[in-house]
Amino acid sequence: MVDFRGRTLSAPDAERLLRGPAGALPALLLATGEEAWLRDRLVTAFRAGGEAEGAEVRRLEGDDLSQEELESALAALPLFGGGVRLWIREGSKLAKGPLDSLLSWAAGPSEGVRILVTTAREVGELKTLESLASRGAVVSCSSRPAEREGWVKRMAEGAGLALPPGLAAAVAASAPNLLAASQEIGKLAVFADSAGRVPAAAAQSLRGGAAEGSLARWVDALLARDRAGARLESAALAGAGVGGTSALWALAERALGALEPGGFGWPRRAAAPAVAPEVARRLLDAVYRADRALKRGELKDTDLMETLSVAAEDALRGAGKERAEA
Repeated sequence: MVDFRGRTLSAPDAERLLRGPAGALPALLLATGEEAWLRDRLVTAFRAGGEAEGAEVRRLEGDDLSQEELESALAALPLFGGGVRLWIREGSKLAKGPLDSLLSWAAGPSEGVRILVTTAREVGELKTLESLASRGAVVSCSSRPAEREGWVKRMAEGAGLALPPGLAAAVAASAPNLLAASQEIGKLAVFADSAGRVPAAAAQSLRGGAAEGSLARWVDALLARDRAGARLESAALAGAGVGGTSALWALAERALGALEPGGFGWPRRAAAPAVAPEVARRLLDAVYRADRALKRGELKDTDLMETLSVAAEDALRGAGKERAEA
């Protein structure tokens, strides 16, 4: 048996191990974090691995677990081999008695038993979890916003779906967590054809998705640094066959309108975020560079909106830095 004590595992690595034989598992694995979707996947893998090798798999509730019940479960090996897998749900709520028994067990040889402890809390929040982490391996069930798009793509692949450009990013930006993102993927699956291809128009079904995209709202969202809103608008626009060059000119007109009030440019609207001159100049430079890349074949029309979104963020960030240094 490999000694995993004190080690940290990624969620994909932990899931792979849990589906395998007990001999390759940590005796105690602590899964912590607010992403219920990740915790559920680990539990599913833990059960599947146990069933594959004929182990007894039991669920115990951490907030209602006595010391006697836990010690009995740890000692009850099956008559015909296969071992025991214990899932302790809400491990952060373990009372002192069962916690002490669990820590004592984890310090020993731990033969025949594997334990998965799950909780929505983080290790550093509670001494209980810190104690468990010191005796076993830990896997984080949290996700940073920057990681969610990758998870959404895995969800789509797992469901056999081929998403159009930008749609995975739109799902990741609009969903507050991975569980919500998985529900959005379920919605998109309804629109897939026999080969699993999801049309861009399916973006209208997303959480917060507009029935029709709007270039004006897309520009507003960019300038307000509302990345989620911009993603939703761009996905809806793509579904309507709008975007690319139209988005380039929409952004250019807004910038020109800020530099030439009352002249050429986007009509003034009270709801539109104000554009400072230094931001407008940076936006026009980004539009010029994107247009040249498009004409040279270095940039695809379908990638134009995402490129402009990143450029708008850079323009706002750079202008803010200039003001701070002034």
